[in-house]
Amino acid sequence: MKLSLTLFLFSLTLLPCTIAQTYKASFTKYGQGDQNGSPNCNTATAACGFYTYPGYNAAVSQNLYGVGPGAGAGPACGTCWQLTPKTDSSGNALKGAKTIVVKVNNLCPAQGNPLCAQNGLSGTNQYGANVNFDTCIDDGASAALFGSSGVGLAVGTATKVSCSQWSGSNNIT
Repeated sequence: MKLSLTLFLFSLTLLPCTIAQTYKASFTKYGQGDQNGSPNCNTATAACGFYTYPGYNAAVSQNLYGVGPGAGAGPACGTCWQLTPKTDSSGNALKGAKTIVVKVNNLCPAQGNPLCAQNGLSGTNQYGANVNFDTCIDDGASAALFGSSGVGLAVGTATKVSCSQWSGSNNIT
């Protein structure tokens, strides 16, 4: 009996187990016409080498992306995340913001960008977030996420999800 119980418990450790990754996240926006002079964010020149149409995409902080600038596609490329904004940058509850699912297609580099310069996945930026998602203006992700909230920076949660929850297509040119 004791051996059977031990074997049963051991077999449970062999079962595939998926635990959703959830991080406290900050959310920003970038793309053509932003205050930083960024180019169109929905092109195949993004770090992952694809753009989404239709579908929302985002650049992620270097600590989650997995490699630095010039290193090509990181391990986060093509992963899908459910973004849920909860507060503005001052901690006030948001009204009018919405939860969306994005696919990672770009890098938000750490150098010169404090929002994306967390030290590992347990480090935080100035808003206490472990990761940053820079949502794309050009594919509508920013407008969908921030909605009528009137803000351009929010804090909430990001949860890794199956890409079956994402609505879109990858395009390579």
